[in-house]
Amino acid sequence: MRKLTKAEAEQFALMVLSGAPVSHVVNYFWEEEVSDAMLEACAEAWPMQPEVLVAMRVLCGGESWHQMTDPARLDAALKKHYNELAYFLWTTNYADCDGGEKLKADTCRQAIETKVAGMAGRESPLAQFYQDVLTRFESQGKTN
Repeated sequence: MRKLTKAEAEQFALMVLSGAPVSHVVNYFWEEEVSDAMLEACAEAWPMQPEVLVAMRVLCGGESWHQMTDPARLDAALKKHYNELAYFLWTTNYADCDGGEKLKADTCRQAIETKVAGMAGRESPLAQFYQDVLTRFESQGKTN
């Protein structure tokens, strides 16, 4: 099994962080047909290759996972997760989905829509309105 070059390692890391599963990414680094066993071996080894780890660190802001602050670690994890959701939607034809796959696509779409709308991690607009009304009511009661 071959190792990735530095340039390939950077591309590999970028593709993984963009949401593509490692098992999909390894296919892009072979010009000739290779066996499934070789692809599986690469999928296992390449993510731990030093050049890939360096590229991942650079793409995540320059810090190793364990050296990131909690907010930076959570931000990197959420970005990767949303990219994975987007990758699934991009590579899945909804008309071809059935059962669990359709539910997965719907869940991905809803999560991404919530994120894009700026509502991820927040209450619904109605719940926020109710909370604002209660807060105003309580503050008026204290001033009277």
